Amino acid sequence: FGSSHFGSSSLFGSRAPSRPTWRTATAATAFADKANTSVPLSERALRGPAKMPIPQDVVQNLTGHWKVGLFEAPFSAPLQCCFGCLCTCCAVYQQRMELLDLTGEPYVCCAGLCPCGPLGEPQDRNCMCLEACCCTGLALSGNRFMVQTRFDKENTPCDDCILWTVCLCDCFVTIASCFIEIPEEIKLLVDCMVMSTNGCMHAQQHVEIQDIKKNGYNGPSPGVFGMLPPTQQSMIQQGKPGGFGGAPPQQFGAPQQMGMGGAPVQVQCGACSQVYGAPQRGIQVACPFCQTANMVP
Repeated sequence: FGSSHFGSSSLFGSRAPSRPTWRTATAATAFADKANTSVPLSERALRGPAKMPIPQDVVQNLTGHWKVGLFEAPFSAPLQCCFGCLCTCCAVYQQRMELLDLTGEPYVCCAGLCPCGPLGEPQDRNCMCLEACCCTGLALSGNRFMVQTRFDKENTPCDDCILWTVCLCDCFVTIASCFIEIPEEIKLLVDCMVMSTNGCMHAQQHVEIQDIKKNGYNGPSPGVFGMLPPTQQSMIQQGKPGGFGGAPPQQFGAPQQMGMGGAPVQVQCGACSQVYGAPQRGIQVACPFCQTANMVP
């Protein structure tokens, strides 16, 4: 979540062989995929997500607030809440396309949450269809991570309470199913909780995106940017925001970047010795040549 996790987690629904495999859900905190021998292999593959919390140094630099909390999201954007709850695959696809158009960043699978091999490299946007259908929960997590890190949004204690409660309930039922017979009614109740949370997350993010479209995207906070992994910094540096108004986006890692007061702030990479620019002093910025993180003195 925003204040302590990677934006959201992916915990997918169907837990028994008799359950339909299309029922997916995301409980917004990331836990390792739970081993459950009672779940068919095909369903366990759908559930896919692994544990991926937001690094604490990034969390400490998140200072912005959501326009609406998770609890208020269904009232602020009821149609989007239903869309995210009942048709999560289509909802996460549409929202990711909006985010990519808004930030101008290249498409990277799951918003770069799993930078392993080709998954960490820019791909054709059409691949988002596969991500939305096969890794729905992780795709929703990626959307939330982008909103929180690009637009500087920190979860409220109420948000975290909702996300943790749903996530722990889903984990408990799934693990308990390995040892005892869980009534179908309880499984369905937990599925409804998770899917409802999916809808609330999508609606909350939708409200934020619409506000950014109205007021313009000025780039991520320098403090947040400096704490992101090199892969994420590289994605942001490649961003070419579309025409949604507002001030020009901040550019990071450009060779001629100017610091406060018009004075150039130049950094020499400790790994490749290349010189590049930084937005300000006292932050960590990835080298655009070799992706090594360097502290700006």
